[in-house]
Amino acid sequence: MTRHDRIAVLAHGRFPDDARAAIELIRYGRPEVVAVIDTARRSPVTSQLVRTLPQIPIVREFDDVDEPVDALYVGIDLARDGPTAELSEPVRRDVRAALAAGGDVVVSRAGFPVDDPEFERLAADGGGRIVDVGAPPPGRPREDDRSADVDAEVLLTVGTDRYVGTSSTAFELVAAARERGVDAALVPMSHVGVLLEGPGVSLDRVPTGRVHDAVDGLVRERGERHDLLVVEGQGAICHPGSSGQICGLLHGARPDGLVLCHSAGRELMHGYDVDLPSIPAYVDLYERLAAPVAPTTVIAGALNTMNVATPSAAREAVDDFAERLGAPATDPLRFDADALLDAIDLG
Repeated sequence: MTRHDRIAVLAHGRFPDDARAAIELIRYGRPEVVAVIDTARRSPVTSQLVRTLPQIPIVREFDDVDEPVDALYVGIDLARDGPTAELSEPVRRDVRAALAAGGDVVVSRAGFPVDDPEFERLAADGGGRIVDVGAPPPGRPREDDRSADVDAEVLLTVGTDRYVGTSSTAFELVAAARERGVDAALVPMSHVGVLLEGPGVSLDRVPTGRVHDAVDGLVRERGERHDLLVVEGQGAICHPGSSGQICGLLHGARPDGLVLCHSAGRELMHGYDVDLPSIPAYVDLYERLAAPVAPTTVIAGALNTMNVATPSAAREAVDDFAERLGAPATDPLRFDADALLDAIDLG
């Protein structure tokens, strides 16, 4: 995929509560986000809605973007109302405007009609493209085993529940490693990850039985070009909504180490009235699940302290988490990722 320098992010009616892609694109600045497009426009700038973000303008439509951009990134789930749902008129309007202006339109989730005749015509006339970075990869011949371990050190972020920070931790790890001069790459597994890092796999578009092959292929390909790979985990082994994908991630990535992600104060499984297992139980579950194919260990932990009021209380929560985990821990968003990087054996 062509790298874009300056983009607008489409988040109609969803920013900030249901527009994680927009938030992460702004946070990591690859490419630079110059505007968020949201018909609701609850604030003129993003920092008034999410205090950890810089001041990025929020506008109501593409034609209101004041600065030139070379792409429009669709940062919301267009298939939330069903795979055959029609695009809303505000979405169609802004896609048309971006294509007519010669820009690309980049999508990662299911539900976008990439072969829409009107969009194809506008793209051809304006010189832009519709780029689907989250489409499942084509099938490839199965291999009985890796002929040899990949050269790179491979990490996988895993969770105690959904929405605990497996993606953010992966993004922070890669960014921090690069700052240290490590040749690190993300292996994206979500619609957000593929928007940040280019073609990968958006797991919600891959049949469970193909997750292993998709992850294995990406790790093989990228492991020959980088010293550190961080595979972006999704969900948790005990959560019904993601447990079917975890085996594929573990056995496809064959990680050298796991980073266990947890949310401070979380006691019940997201969406279920079910107690979460203990942190030591999770360590045991993940390590035993991986062992038959490629043994690995939990080398560090990332604690999401977003709901902890003060930095001192967050530090105490991290220390308690590290003690229960039996490994170094941090909140990489609130503090830094040093404890995670220090736990990695880069030889």
